[in-house]
Amino acid sequence: MIQISNYKGGFEDAVSLRTAIDSFFLVRQELHSQFKVLPQIIKNTDLVIGSSLMFALSSIAQAMNIKYRYIAFTPQLFSSEYHPFLTIKTQTLPQWCNGMSWKIASLLDKLNLTFLINQYRKKMGLGPIDTAWDHILGEDTIVACDKEVAKVPIDVKKRFIQTGYLHLDLPAATQPDLDRFLQKGEKPIYAGFGSMPPKDQARNIPLLVAAARNVGKQIIIAKFWEKSSEYQSANDVFFIKNYPHLMLFPQTDAVVHHGGAGTTATTAISGIPQVIVPHILDQYFHGQKIYLSNLGPKPIWRSKLTLGKLSGALEECLTNPEIKQTAKKTGKSIDRQESLQLTVKAIEQSF
Repeated sequence: MIQISNYKGGFEDAVSLRTAIDSFFLVRQELHSQFKVLPQIIKNTDLVIGSSLMFALSSIAQAMNIKYRYIAFTPQLFSSEYHPFLTIKTQTLPQWCNGMSWKIASLLDKLNLTFLINQYRKKMGLGPIDTAWDHILGEDTIVACDKEVAKVPIDVKKRFIQTGYLHLDLPAATQPDLDRFLQKGEKPIYAGFGSMPPKDQARNIPLLVAAARNVGKQIIIAKFWEKSSEYQSANDVFFIKNYPHLMLFPQTDAVVHHGGAGTTATTAISGIPQVIVPHILDQYFHGQKIYLSNLGPKPIWRSKLTLGKLSGALEECLTNPEIKQTAKKTGKSIDRQESLQLTVKAIEQSF
């Protein structure tokens, strides 16, 4: 039996608090929660697969003599001089600065995650670890990120296999209202900010609609809140919930999103230009990689998002032939079936 664990507890709220002190204590709380609940979740399994912010799973699996693998959805989880530590927004620092950010993070980590994990490991009869993050990534880390979006840097020392993103197959969706909206005219723009607090997403609606109108486009907006909007009855605006991105994105001309690994990968395989508006962690990394890969314009930080900047970015997506051609070519070059097969093979080699 294989257990795939992506347990996050309350940490997603922590990253939005933007204060180092609060995040420090919330990470500690998350770690305690995982050591408490995960043993019961993974008992009687032969292999556990961790991802995201799984701080405790590797040690628990070791204590329970269960094989462990980790799937990283972004190369930024690896220490490298080619990108900064996860919490640093700026992606254009010199290499020595990036390397220093990882060294400082590692030193601070010894007083936080590594220290706490070793306390639990001692209770479980395990020896201490030197670095928490290397321990969490495990041996032969599976990197589920398309090379066309971001390759693992050449200076990464850990063993890994980069397989490509794992797209979830969802049942075919039927939504007559959406079909009618898509048939009204030219392809629309899509906008969605999955990990952004719902109240902030709702506040962005007027800006998103105005930017779409500035470039002469209809817009589909992902809705993660319950209250109705003043734009609910607008002919050129459509609000959508729980619709498969793989089905929707190829029917659009551009995608505006937060820069999460999944949305970035789905936009890339759909062959559509994308505008990334990052606000936490690896989203800044993805935004820079999309820009450097010529799959979209420069990312616009959430804190610096304005109507003028978004309108300009959308205009570039719609009119820049290099971006459009690169996006289309990239979409055709990504083989999702091959990515899945490589990942399955890598997991089978765990036994």
